[in-house]
Amino acid sequence: MNYKVIAKNNIKNSFGLYKNYFVSLSIALALFNTLQIFAKDHVIADSLSGSAKVEFMSYVTSVLFTLFTIFFIIYFNRFFLKQRAEELGIYSMLGMSRKNIISILTAENTIIIGTSCLAGMVLSILLYSLIKAFLIATLKLDIPYLTQLTITPFIITLVLSVFMILIIFFDNQHLIKRLSLVNISNLNQASEKVIKIKSWTAYLGILSLLVAYILVLNTAKQSQSLWSKIGFAPLALITLVLVILGTFLIIKSTLAYFINRKINNHHQLYRPTNNIFLPESLFKLKTKSNLLIVLSLVISAIIALTGSFFLLINYQTASLIKTVPSAIEIDQKLSPYQTSQVKQIARQYNGKYKAIEVASATSNRPIQLSKTTTTKKCKIISESNFMELLQQQNNKLRNNIKASRKTSYLFTLYPIRGSRGTVHINGQRINLKEANIWPIYAKGNYAYIAVNDKQFKEISSHSPNKTVYAINGSNLRENEELYKKIKKLKVDFLSAYKTNKDVVSYNSASLLMDAFIAVLFFVFVGCILYFTILMETLNVTDEFKLLDNIGYNKMQQKKIATANNLLIFLPPIIMGSLNGLVAFLGFRYMFLTNDVIKFLGTLQMVAEPIIITFLLLIVAYGVIYIFSYHKTKVLLEI
Repeated sequence: MNYKVIAKNNIKNSFGLYKNYFVSLSIALALFNTLQIFAKDHVIADSLSGSAKVEFMSYVTSVLFTLFTIFFIIYFNRFFLKQRAEELGIYSMLGMSRKNIISILTAENTIIIGTSCLAGMVLSILLYSLIKAFLIATLKLDIPYLTQLTITPFIITLVLSVFMILIIFFDNQHLIKRLSLVNISNLNQASEKVIKIKSWTAYLGILSLLVAYILVLNTAKQSQSLWSKIGFAPLALITLVLVILGTFLIIKSTLAYFINRKINNHHQLYRPTNNIFLPESLFKLKTKSNLLIVLSLVISAIIALTGSFFLLINYQTASLIKTVPSAIEIDQKLSPYQTSQVKQIARQYNGKYKAIEVASATSNRPIQLSKTTTTKKCKIISESNFMELLQQQNNKLRNNIKASRKTSYLFTLYPIRGSRGTVHINGQRINLKEANIWPIYAKGNYAYIAVNDKQFKEISSHSPNKTVYAINGSNLRENEELYKKIKKLKVDFLSAYKTNKDVVSYNSASLLMDAFIAVLFFVFVGCILYFTILMETLNVTDEFKLLDNIGYNKMQQKKIATANNLLIFLPPIIMGSLNGLVAFLGFRYMFLTNDVIKFLGTLQMVAEPIIITFLLLIVAYGVIYIFSYHKTKVLLEI
């Protein structure tokens, strides 16, 4: 018996059933192979932040992806078996043994996965080329666009494909060999179980999640939190178990419990859509609960990873603007010739040149810089230089405090209500108010203060002074040519461009892998949601024909179809969004202290990553839902 011919004919005749599975599997394998190519491309890895770091993160990502891929193929393999139950039953009645049937299924899966692997490899080369060109352009990496590809990534992807075929083979063997020949044709009914609903498990799921969320948000107390007192590892394990347990019970019991309460409310069943949807939804939740739980946890990871990715990007940008405020800052005394060269370079790029006098002095008492730091050593500049330099840098103060004879700016990381107190410096009485930004590079344990021009003149006349030179202007912070020309002068200087490039190089591998994992998970969840809705629709085509025959109009049928789709689509999206949001907030509290958040800006550091993440979620899964709903209407002819 030629199993390959039978398998080819089966795929050809059921191509409509398999084509979407083939496309999604090809995309998933393409992303996986792209990740492997990047991990083995030592040219770009070394340009980012070291090949060892990239390879390690690639290994972790590959393991996660492999685990989810195994779940993906097992889920859809079992679904396809149920869809083809009658066909397999005919095979058994024609005299085929279980071994023959398994051989046909193995041949089919070998063809599909093998073709998907080949298509994914070809697509991965295109994806790799596009992503590499994007990285070179955005990160300004000095590496060639074209490099020789190694065969190792393709071997790894091929090994994964073979492993997938073996997993499906053993899964089919497990399913079919334990059934009698008669029961093979009844696979659709093999998994049906009596639905038991317990109220205590429904409320336990909600309670578990609430406790987990409270534990995560407790990190906001930082040094006073339970995480500091008990330890990170035990609390992290407890929180993870509570989140998984809560998600499991809410999907498994809580949703079914509240739907059952609606069913027991007979007024709900009088509605023509509810009397069809509500009873069916209980069984659908029971049979799809494991899938919805996994999708919820994966979406939780997507939200947490994507939000953290944008948090790190914003942190990098905001912190550099605060800590390295000028495009170029020269911290040494320049000769007249060097000064004229710096001015000439600034004019060449339409930049603004500014020389700032900085006085070093000592206050009569310690000045509080933070909750734990005080100092008497001061660095002082005049208010006119302070305001002019902020204007050139396009920076603004936190408030509209105006310096006066008795009020001066004190640079601090976070605001404290009211006055910082009064100090005396070289006979000048100064009332301190905090400022959220300092226009020159602030280093060392100093109190940085801007006083009015008259006070500065008095203070500087009795203190050692130095001059700091700054260049600012539109788009000069990212200007590589400006950096190179100043570098040729061989002076001590700080460059926003160079600092940003160094930070990007150091963090790029982590950010790249974070983005890759998020994209892989997006694709994984999108494929499963689309397929699940599509296959559920195929299961109920006959039921909708019956509804049409008994008098249900098109609008009522659309409402039932929409409710069926949303039952699959919404629970993992909502649960995953809640879990992911709380996980992101926990990461934010552990990664950045409240003082740093206030210093860099709560809107930019917290609100913006959340908004962008959820916009991406809505757009990505909104498109998937629209496509699936359109396909539903076509299949059901409504």
